[in-house]
Amino acid sequence: MPTQNMYLFSYRGRGVVNQPVEGLLRAPNIEWAKHKLRKKGIRIYSVKRYWHIPLTKKHKILNADISLFTRQLTTLLRVGIPIRKSFYILEGSHKKNIMKIMIAEISDDILIGNSLAKSLRKHPQQFDDIFCNMIEAGESSGNLTTVLERLASYQEQKKKTAQQLKKAITYPCIILVTAILVMAIMLTQVIPKFAKTYAEFDASLPLFTLSVIELSQFLQQFWIHILAGCCLGTASLVAVKKKSAIFSNFVDRLKLKLPIVGKLTVNIILARFTQTLATTLSSGLPILDALKCTASTMDNPLYARAIYSIRQDIAHGISLYRAMGNQSLFPTPLQQMVNLGEESGSLSQILHKAADMYDEDVNATLSTIIPLIEPILIMVIGLLVGGLLIAMYLPIFQLGHII
Repeated sequence: MPTQNMYLFSYRGRGVVNQPVEGLLRAPNIEWAKHKLRKKGIRIYSVKRYWHIPLTKKHKILNADISLFTRQLTTLLRVGIPIRKSFYILEGSHKKNIMKIMIAEISDDILIGNSLAKSLRKHPQQFDDIFCNMIEAGESSGNLTTVLERLASYQEQKKKTAQQLKKAITYPCIILVTAILVMAIMLTQVIPKFAKTYAEFDASLPLFTLSVIELSQFLQQFWIHILAGCCLGTASLVAVKKKSAIFSNFVDRLKLKLPIVGKLTVNIILARFTQTLATTLSSGLPILDALKCTASTMDNPLYARAIYSIRQDIAHGISLYRAMGNQSLFPTPLQQMVNLGEESGSLSQILHKAADMYDEDVNATLSTIIPLIEPILIMVIGLLVGGLLIAMYLPIFQLGHII
């Protein structure tokens, strides 16, 4: 197929047994779309460009879709269904048109003689290097079903961890945004009315009340400047982080040293490192390729660079254990587990156990933090809102002195 931009086309026609067919397909132009339909034996009634806005989940291929696809393909191959037939079943079972299109394209590539790995590489947004390299290793060794099983488990574990983090972050963010909105409304709408009323008394007010009124007046006058300053400051920090390696390293290291959050972040990174490396090694990838794939999954650049350094050391003949010892980011217990795995010839199994250990640490930390977040946030919001209310009603308590 020509290497051009791909577009969606909708079509209607009749199939090889004269049944009505319609659907969507991707092609670089309408002529190529018609060519693909004719190759399938479809008598074309109409083909036209399909316009859609890929903003909803219906028009996007999500990680959850790929995870489900992997698990379903694993199940079909496990029971002995040929891969071509498996893709035909998957195409018919999916409700998402965008998934049907992708599965049909992979199926067509396999039909003309391409390997599964080569077919998947044509969809890099959905199937990354780890996925494709593992599939290629599985096809080469004849263990494709086993590799798919490991990939499915790997994706499901990543999804589980992501959901836990989302759950831990979402609620505090909602509470924080609500608190900011409540404070902004009180300072810009409620307190000015109190201030206007107290101004008519022409009497001295408590210092606390005066401070809150001055803060309210400041926000009313300069809120647009404050908002613009926050946006500009954030954009500047992001730009500096991208351009300055020193500042970027400082921020990345700071994330790892934050109280509670830093330890949680490290455990999440180590869990992903051990899980990814274990999965790729057990699937038959050479250790240098496995480390390259693992580095690409690291969200923290410090760990990504450390893994590439480990890879270079191993390429020069150093063991994984000693190469990890040259990097300060990997804790001693993990290094000892790797040493044990190398000496016993069971490195992938040991790494899987290490991944389980770090996952348990993440789960334990989240289980401790999440129940504490709600009461702490409620208490903080209560103090802030209560403080504003006290500041406004304090003159009423001293009404006799004011009048």
